[in-house]
Amino acid sequence: MTDFNENDILGFDPSQLSVFNEPEQHKSAGNPHIYTTRPADSISEDGIYRATIKVIYNPFDFKHSVLEQQSYAIHDDQGWLTVVSSLTNNDKSCPIFTAWKKCHFAEEKSPLWRQAAREDQGGKNLFDKRFARYVTIQVIEDKNKPELEGQYLFWKLPKSVWDIINAKMKPSAESKKAAIPIMDFLFGRTIDIEVTPGPDDPKNPERKQRETKYMAEISEDCVACTAPDGTSLMTSDEEDVLDKYVTAMREVWRTKDPETRVKLMAEINADPNTAQLKTLYHKVLDKIKQFCPNLIEELGYNEWSDAVRARVQKWIDNVLALKDPAAGDTAVPETVNDVVDTSTPTVAPEPQAVSSATVNTDDDLPF
Repeated sequence: MTDFNENDILGFDPSQLSVFNEPEQHKSAGNPHIYTTRPADSISEDGIYRATIKVIYNPFDFKHSVLEQQSYAIHDDQGWLTVVSSLTNNDKSCPIFTAWKKCHFAEEKSPLWRQAAREDQGGKNLFDKRFARYVTIQVIEDKNKPELEGQYLFWKLPKSVWDIINAKMKPSAESKKAAIPIMDFLFGRTIDIEVTPGPDDPKNPERKQRETKYMAEISEDCVACTAPDGTSLMTSDEEDVLDKYVTAMREVWRTKDPETRVKLMAEINADPNTAQLKTLYHKVLDKIKQFCPNLIEELGYNEWSDAVRARVQKWIDNVLALKDPAAGDTAVPETVNDVVDTSTPTVAPEPQAVSSATVNTDDDLPF
């Protein structure tokens, strides 16, 4: 857990998120804290999944509020197993990644090279690498799943939505716009999302899920986080303190003159009201931590258990021995069975530039 001083909390610069300052890098099956927005779950006649959410900073570590998770799905005689790779932490010692390099950089067209090469290159494509970008959210409104309203959850952030948030939180210098703290707990914004299913195609039914279209609209008004039951985390007097601060900050967010912004911020920081808000922020943050899951702990990279490590190593040994791991060439200990994801995964390519137009990759699916 990271401790924050006042400057870390109040007025946290969204451009300081680690995702903006580190090189770009799936999800644990059955995690109850993962929010899904599948059109198949929509109650609307048009089949569109609509909801309003609030994407927030990770209360346990502001800078690591956007988790760019890298994982591998391996297939052996026990089924499918997905493991989060240490590549998530920019640690290239991941044994699967190391094995991939041995195959990828082997002599082209050789048997070892074919283990990793794509099928359209005549390879077996055994290394199924996944990428997902996760954030923490509060569900503000969801008529499809009303039981989730108010809950703090994780969401696999579609790239099209991320681009919209990114443009607000880290505007280009040329735009002269101020960074808007979309993810702030007290004066962030809500996001209306619409998830439209792909076309009905009897010959290719998978298109309905794969060609999903995302639309998102960020609110103009600031919205404070609430307790899961919808009650305010502040007293009426504390809300007055927040309102005064937000009123002053609106001028900062509106102006395109950097010098004017600096002057306004100096005045705001010197106001006794801001000192009150800093104290209030600590109080609200402590409350949120009580009912918010920890993004990095749950979905980030953690050391694999001995059972998982042993199973992965057997898979690697078979791959490097030019065997088919799914054929059961090597026995796998029964103790590993409890970590198996028996569903057949869908291969997801590395993320590509995506807009709100039709998407033809699982990479943009929030589930």
